[in-house]
Amino acid sequence: MYGKISGTSVFLCEIADDREFDRVLVMGSKTPVGTTGCPFSLDLGESGATGTWSKGSDKFPITLKKVANLDDTGEAKVDGTVEIPFWAQTATHRFAGVYEKAGFLVCMNKLRVIDKKKKKVVQAIAFDDDDCDAGMLMTPIYMNVQKQVGRSFEIISVNFRGGSAGYSRDYVFSHRFKDYRLLVN
Repeated sequence: MYGKISGTSVFLCEIADDREFDRVLVMGSKTPVGTTGCPFSLDLGESGATGTWSKGSDKFPITLKKVANLDDTGEAKVDGTVEIPFWAQTATHRFAGVYEKAGFLVCMNKLRVIDKKKKKVVQAIAFDDDDCDAGMLMTPIYMNVQKQVGRSFEIISVNFRGGSAGYSRDYVFSHRFKDYRLLVN
């Protein structure tokens, strides 16, 4: 999704395919992104947002309740349990980072592996990370997990800030144990 905020109004468009994803989010544009015709129109309030989704003659009401908040633009502010879905996913799994406040920092303390068919968490990868570097390298936070998929392997890479350019840890899916294991070089 992409869009714009004007005061307390939010207008969001849905990305329909890989070509549009590359055009809007990867390549970007020198001119502001147009939101005319975006199906989501929301008004923000203290406890959430209300509005509509409409496309053609279809129109549905939307009510969103605020359950958590993360702001890492200054001193870290986290209210509630913040779970951020990552763009990277495999045919069978999607991934979400659980973020919390630790002192003055925001940390991803675990990565949830969610089975798409079962629609439930099947694994939680915990991070022993006193520096709060896990999931904090990429500016768009939802890009901090990446994937590599081949004929006989699935690898997810978790990005960590630290050092001059950050680093990543790779986790390979074990078909024998049905979970992701840290890949050690």
